[in-house]
Amino acid sequence: MTSLDPRLAEFATRVQPCLRRDAPEAFWEAEPALQALLSSGYITDALNRDLGALREDPTHFGNWRPSEWLLHRGPGYALAVARFELTRRFIHALPFYGMLSPLGGASLRYRRYRLPSAYDNPVFTPGLTLVPDGEGSLAAGEILRLHSDRYAYDFQLSEPALVVKLSTAAIRPLEWLFSRDQLQSWQANDADLSYTQLRVAADVLGKFAHQSSLPALKLLSEHPHHSVRWAAIQSLGRLSRSEAIACLQQALQDRHPHIRRAAQKTLDQIQKK
Repeated sequence: MTSLDPRLAEFATRVQPCLRRDAPEAFWEAEPALQALLSSGYITDALNRDLGALREDPTHFGNWRPSEWLLHRGPGYALAVARFELTRRFIHALPFYGMLSPLGGASLRYRRYRLPSAYDNPVFTPGLTLVPDGEGSLAAGEILRLHSDRYAYDFQLSEPALVVKLSTAAIRPLEWLFSRDQLQSWQANDADLSYTQLRVAADVLGKFAHQSSLPALKLLSEHPHHSVRWAAIQSLGRLSRSEAIACLQQALQDRHPHIRRAAQKTLDQIQKK
């Protein structure tokens, strides 16, 4: 295993105590550690090392993604250099806390919007409207705290920009998208890729319709994410009518209103048949 650069190791040591499930707001205590890392020259040195490795070995595969270079991932957080493209189609209400700092000489302009008073992250509601709440500009070396529990941020770009991003793991289940013109909630996506993967897995098990999948689907019907629970209940209906009806009856008391309504509607349809 490759040892961490001492500057990155020091950063990780200082950040980890700031990641607490019982107190997500403790994340902001990591700002001095991020500021120290930005001032240490580590980012530039790490980039040069990785590009050098690619020059020496064209098959070198670093932690590069289409729009992000992952520098380090620790329990409950990630540090990356992200490429911000030109103005996006939607304004995103993020499911995690984050801190941003632009690289290079250009500043990063942004508009901030207050989330609607009726905003409830796990229960997507179309048509809720963002409230404009000022704008600002971020110079290289400065850090912007993304208070995603209260605000959505819209970055104003005339050309792509590189940004250092320190972010927590998802602390809310959904990422809401608001339309840029009307500022209204348009759709929501799973905050964690694993939720999407589990929904797809539940659907595949249902289509296979093999009795050996019953235990797995019953387990997924109790998953913390509501969309995974519902996908599992739907697939159970392809394997066992009695098991599906039992899950639907339990779902009438589900903590998520969408599940309760869908379960009642499905049971009503079964009774009519």
